[in-house]
Amino acid sequence: MPVSAPRTTGAVTQQCTTLSTELPSTLMGLSKRDTSPTSANTAAWGDPAVTLRCGAGLPGILDPHSHDYDPESENVSGAEIGGVCWASVYNQNDRSFTFSSVDLQAIVEVNIPSAYTGKQSPMTQLAPAVAKVSPVLPDNKFNCSDA
Repeated sequence: MPVSAPRTTGAVTQQCTTLSTELPSTLMGLSKRDTSPTSANTAAWGDPAVTLRCGAGLPGILDPHSHDYDPESENVSGAEIGGVCWASVYNQNDRSFTFSSVDLQAIVEVNIPSAYTGKQSPMTQLAPAVAKVSPVLPDNKFNCSDA
């Protein structure tokens, strides 16, 4: 399964490596798959694949340096799940959702294809491992309670 691996350094690399060992072998009943290129910064489950990228940047819609910056968009919402502030972005083109752990040092991005819309969210299964391996940044980039 092709998944682009974020380039990481220092503490984020260590956190992503640790996260790769904490991830479940099944997610929403979907089996874990190999990713290409092989990286501790990526994971995938099922077909179509739910993908995870550790060490990702802020979603463009929340990054003031991006041409996609629009934090007030109706396609963005936030929720605290498992002690992690997740920004959820609805991708209108393919009707998928992308969740990003915007308050952590190692930003984890999870893409959920539209095939899983309305089914159990994988975020409750992933959040404990994500929260365990990466510290919260003091300058939280997104306020889940205002979403």
